[in-house]
Amino acid sequence: MKAWLAFRLADAVLPVSHALQRAIERYGIHARFHVIPNVVDTMLFLPESPRGGDPNRKRIRFVGQLRPVRGIPYLLHALPRLGQKRSDWRMDIVGDGEARSEYERLVGDLRLANRVAFHDLKSKREVAGFMRRADFPVLSSLCETFSAPAAEALAVGRPVLATRCGGSEEFISDDVGLLVGLGDADALCRGLDDMLDPVHRHSSPQIAQYARDRFAPQLVGEPLHAVYESPRRQKR
Repeated sequence: MKAWLAFRLADAVLPVSHALQRAIERYGIHARFHVIPNVVDTMLFLPESPRGGDPNRKRIRFVGQLRPVRGIPYLLHALPRLGQKRSDWRMDIVGDGEARSEYERLVGDLRLANRVAFHDLKSKREVAGFMRRADFPVLSSLCETFSAPAAEALAVGRPVLATRCGGSEEFISDDVGLLVGLGDADALCRGLDDMLDPVHRHSSPQIAQYARDRFAPQLVGEPLHAVYESPRRQKR
């Protein structure tokens, strides 16, 4: 009841995606919604060319909290299947969380220790470097309201493989990545295999420009400014 009243009385409610707005509305809550995405620091997350490293060993990145909602078991179960098809890849998992020890055990059980490396929490600057050194990141989540790591990856010019998990569907298109089914290791395996081959089809400068046009501070700031300058707020 308190939440319902707060939403009803608010001059503006700013979900970061239409998916989040719909999720709120499913609780019977109505408000003056203005969908405004998260911002990306495009002065930090910017392209770098050419990508270093071994061109015959592609790097896949996962960046995020190691929690059940991230769908990491599905991702890890996809990797042995991928390994049966090809051996030109390695996976880096960047982050920490309540399920890390469980996922580390699963990597051992699946005999992936020579292909999957865990990294601790990193600063934003370090994450930007990880993204630039990747061929592409993967988002295996079961639910996302937006996904800042996906937007940050686009800003450095990297295509994104993601599940159809909510908010990220609203900005990941065929031109900048690939979407696959939710909670499906086979679908993730097929998506990884596909992304490992046609990375050259994605234009890094175009991907980065796509992200700047949507998530740069000045672009996100304009609708925010309009909301705060709206006549309704000025009357209060």
